[in-house]
Amino acid sequence: MEKYIDWVARLRWFIVTGWLLTASLSFIVMPDLQDIVRKTEQRFLPLDAESVQATRLLQQINPTAHSLSSAVIVLSREKGLTDADRSWLTELLKEIDSRKRELGITSVLSAETQPELADRLLSKDDSTQLAIVSLPKADFEDATRITLDKLKRMLESAPKGALAVLTGSAPLSQDFQQSSENGLRRTELITIGLVLLILLFVFRSPVTSIIPLLTIGVSFIISRGLVATFASLGVPVSHFTESFLIAVLFGAGTDYCILMILRYREELRHVEDGNPLAAMSRMMTGVGKTVLFSASTVFTAFLLIGFAEFGLYRSAVGVAIGMLVTVAAALTLAPALLLIFGRSLFWPLGFSGSEGHRESRIWSRLASLTARRSGIVLLAAVICLTPLAFLFQGNRSFDDISEINPHLGSVVGFRQVEKAFSSGEVFPVTVVVTSTESMRTTSGLAALEQASSALTRTDHVGEVRSAVRPLGRKPEELTVPGQLRKPNVGDIVKSIIKDQQLLIDGLKAISLGAAPLSQGLIGIVPAIRQLESGLSKLIASQLGGLKRVTDSGDGDSKESEDKKAEKARLKQQAMDYYISPDGFTTKFELILDINPYSDQAMDAMPMIANQLRESLRATALTNPKVYVTGVTAKYQELREISYRDFLRTGILVLAGIAIVLMLLLRSVAAPLYVLLSLGFNYLITMGIVEFLFVKVMGFSGLSWTVSFFIFLVIVALGVDYSIFLMSRFKEEYRPGEAVLAMTKAMKTTGGIIGSAAIMMAATFGALSFSGVDTLVQIGVGTLIGLLLYATLFMGFIVPAFSFLLGDANWWPYSRQKENKK
Repeated sequence: MEKYIDWVARLRWFIVTGWLLTASLSFIVMPDLQDIVRKTEQRFLPLDAESVQATRLLQQINPTAHSLSSAVIVLSREKGLTDADRSWLTELLKEIDSRKRELGITSVLSAETQPELADRLLSKDDSTQLAIVSLPKADFEDATRITLDKLKRMLESAPKGALAVLTGSAPLSQDFQQSSENGLRRTELITIGLVLLILLFVFRSPVTSIIPLLTIGVSFIISRGLVATFASLGVPVSHFTESFLIAVLFGAGTDYCILMILRYREELRHVEDGNPLAAMSRMMTGVGKTVLFSASTVFTAFLLIGFAEFGLYRSAVGVAIGMLVTVAAALTLAPALLLIFGRSLFWPLGFSGSEGHRESRIWSRLASLTARRSGIVLLAAVICLTPLAFLFQGNRSFDDISEINPHLGSVVGFRQVEKAFSSGEVFPVTVVVTSTESMRTTSGLAALEQASSALTRTDHVGEVRSAVRPLGRKPEELTVPGQLRKPNVGDIVKSIIKDQQLLIDGLKAISLGAAPLSQGLIGIVPAIRQLESGLSKLIASQLGGLKRVTDSGDGDSKESEDKKAEKARLKQQAMDYYISPDGFTTKFELILDINPYSDQAMDAMPMIANQLRESLRATALTNPKVYVTGVTAKYQELREISYRDFLRTGILVLAGIAIVLMLLLRSVAAPLYVLLSLGFNYLITMGIVEFLFVKVMGFSGLSWTVSFFIFLVIVALGVDYSIFLMSRFKEEYRPGEAVLAMTKAMKTTGGIIGSAAIMMAATFGALSFSGVDTLVQIGVGTLIGLLLYATLFMGFIVPAFSFLLGDANWWPYSRQKENKK
């Protein structure tokens, strides 16, 4: 270690210059992480997920219908729209349509451009009217943002008392991104401010406080650039990535610097003439390994996230990159800065005014109490804390719209549409069916009717829309079950043609289902272009198509030859909305009668798929396959995938940390009770957090990713405090003197653990000011968990285990031979 310190001392200016130059180049040359996150398409579900496959198959039904983004203009008035409101909207839409190129839009879908949609674009209570604007660029593109800004300014002229806002895919995405970035900026400023205040309190010196800030600031800038570079090569990133980088690097990195500086100050008191090089050498010998092993647990935990199946979880893997940079800076840049500042390091008190790192009286008393009554302390802690763990019921919320500031226009508009048109209409379930036999035949249509009938009998399905039920109800001629076996399609066509006006009116009522609301406002309009070719033609083509698939014509029909020719010309477009051109793919749209975000709705997804599979197997279709998509289906898959990932990555993280602890402590027994304490602390923390947010604050549940990330953080970072304590315990241990060794360890490291925990809790607590529910809950949970672990567990539970085990702490290895040396 002396050679290493000599090397650092000789090259200290070169080391500092090198780090500063690297940070500058990283800031200038490397890509910006937020730009990467903003422009990267978030594919968090695996490509083989059922909903992802369904989405791809839907493109086969309408291969030419696509739009990269969309926005929904929402005009509403609580007591009903007035004539002045409607006139204003009409004039506004005319102006938008006339300035399409200038505004950067592709088309406008409204009651003016599509009169047949007028009834569907107006809510039943006459309080809300919609218009859909198609955009040529993706949600997060700068061009989309510019267009939305222009449209928002145009909406400012709405009549007094009316609400005119933009919602839909693009506005929601842009507002979410902006909300996350604003929260991130607040988090950065608050984190730096809290870190500076805590450092000033701990060291009583502005000079000393500069070293951790400079070390971690340089590390963060370089890490941010590296993560962005790796992201451009395929490493997943999300809006969580930079938030975790800030919290973990400033928290853990500053902890390492505090540990090193306090130990350095302690060693200065014991070396002859206060020799800085000698003190530095002793400090690195004492805590260098501790810093390495502590950082390795964090690195291991975040690296193992890379084995997760869910992309959002894997997006935190960038923290592992940041930890490599941080530990390198802590072991090179920090010592170099300490040597450069020399004795002025402790200004204004000066070295003579500093008594070094004194033993903590509080921790001394805790050690004394726990040593005398180890069994009672351990039993009392378990009895008192276990009820808190049972408060954790696992209530989770999947309503991602709640992540955005509810006062933003896009969220206000979305909630208004949800209220006026029902959440089931806003978020339908789309079921895609494929077969190796065309479904445009008589037997194929019969199979679709049988499947539609089966779906209507499924729990929580309010309405089924399909190629044979465009109105969402069964044709009158198919009310006899025997017709399903031997369908008379000719009679069906006669009935539909006879009541053609009723069908057209019905299609008007459901035609918005071909617009954005059928895919959910978050989904981009998949059929706008087809609708704009003329809904009336589509209706006629569907009728013509039904007539085409039957061999029995209506000989007595009094249709004119012109009408027959028109139907013949349009027959190629028959059923194009529900069935693909080759007939091998079709879709069903299901309107749920319950909240699409609810657990009941998600539980219903497998039942719906199984019901449809069983029904199709009893038909003439060959090899039918079923795929379910939509908001509810996607979150049902996310629920299952996130649960599997939690179990798999949780086990991997615990195993990785166990290996690091075993290598550090050369023991199996000690790592086991450390891991038990971490797991117990997690359950207690989650119980408190769930009680706070669900029972006290009225949330429907914790955001669905919170339990995973809190586990990751308080286990990966909480174990640092165990390492600080146990490594000093190992250093002080002599055979038969476990009590003395742990007492000494608690006295000397207790203050450090307290300062480090406050620092880490503060950096993660700063996330509670982000304004994003998930980050707020993670921040509060981490703050609670780390403070609990640093006080109750480090002060009572972990020391109680060590006192009870005595020399068995090092089982199955023996420390006797090592200490004799």
